[in-house]
Amino acid sequence: MINIFTKLLSRFREDEEATVTMEFVIIMPVLIFWFIGSIVFFDAFSSRATAQRTAHTITDILSRQTQVDNIFINKMLTLQNRMMPREQVGTIRVSSLQIDPSGDLVVLWTHTTGSSLPLIAADISSSILPDMHIGESVILVDTTVPFTPISDWVGIVAQTWHNHVVTQPRFVSTLPNTDYP
Repeated sequence: MINIFTKLLSRFREDEEATVTMEFVIIMPVLIFWFIGSIVFFDAFSSRATAQRTAHTITDILSRQTQVDNIFINKMLTLQNRMMPREQVGTIRVSSLQIDPSGDLVVLWTHTTGSSLPLIAADISSSILPDMHIGESVILVDTTVPFTPISDWVGIVAQTWHNHVVTQPRFVSTLPNTDYP
């Protein structure tokens, strides 16, 4: 009886019929998961990089202005939403900051779009600001862009990209907003 079982087992082990089919059945789900996963990861990293480039573009445009108004900043939100791969409704907060004679950081004006809150000096993290001298002014642009992955079973979940970009005005010492006194 043991001899029969041993012969059957050795014949099964040496049989190579349908090997390609079995390999296909085993490997194909792995290949599909890898393919979809690579698309989702590429989309996430591409979206993150585009959100960062968009924030830098908006900051660069604002730094070249001699004055702005709220309508102009709202147009920057439209620009941001159009620059993203899939049109997503994000938010922008533009603030003009300055170091006063006592050495304190002062928010000269701030304008928000969407659901973001106005900026107050206490909310500013010193890690995002460069070293500034008395009387120096910078423009702080905070952007948020929601991201929803194509598929969430790969491990990347829906999240929001936050970017903070700081630059100095190029042609004026302080960027004025004509809608603020």
